[in-house]
Amino acid sequence: MLTACSDEALIDRYHELPSDGWKYEQIIVDSFEVQNPGCYHQIFANLLISGDYPYANIYLKLTITQPNGSEKSEVISVPLAEKSGKWLGTGLGDAITFQSPILHRKYLTQKGKYTLAIEQNMRLQTLSNVLAVGVRVEQQEEIY
Repeated sequence: MLTACSDEALIDRYHELPSDGWKYEQIIVDSFEVQNPGCYHQIFANLLISGDYPYANIYLKLTITQPNGSEKSEVISVPLAEKSGKWLGTGLGDAITFQSPILHRKYLTQKGKYTLAIEQNMRLQTLSNVLAVGVRVEQQEEIY
């Protein structure tokens, strides 16, 4: 029996952050179900920032918890602007939206519920001008 992997999102969500900024200890958590562990997955960082965000990138710590409880963490730099200062995202007015791939062809080996935790890792107690953060997970092609 053959099964095909679809390119539909398993999760695609943004979480609004407090107006006073994203605290270093504030962790954003989401979960999604993997029904077919024989596929690659792509994970995106969903970000909504103000035009006043002062950096050209953002460092995120991403922790993936598998259905069996094992965890793996990675610190990832997400580019937000070109060297010229032009934003890489899209948007109107003062809010810029980013959906940046951060893990490509990730092989999720277990069927069941995965949990993703995202933390800002910019070494600042409070990171201003980040309005919302979240993740998108897409199931991709089948592994042969």
